[in-house]
Amino acid sequence: MSNLHYKAGETIFRQGYPGDNAYVILSGQVEIIDEIPGGPEFQIAVLDAGRMFGEIALLDDKPRSATARALTDVTLQIVPVG
Repeated sequence: MSNLHYKAGETIFRQGYPGDNAYVILSGQVEIIDEIPGGPEFQIAVLDAGRMFGEIALLDDKPRSATARALTDVTLQIVPVG
């Protein structure tokens, strides 16, 4: 399985979009953001290497509840579902 690489500032997934993967951070940091349409962004969390994210949309079968963006350059591993 190949790893995914994102540069600092790149969006990994966006709030409101369907969730089809969860991820584990192999290196770098990811910020989780709540986006208010037409309003400001709020940083909910900063996740470091070893943390999993993106699983909530898979568990509740709803669109992404937040946006994930690379805070630094990151390497991610996709967590297979099913």
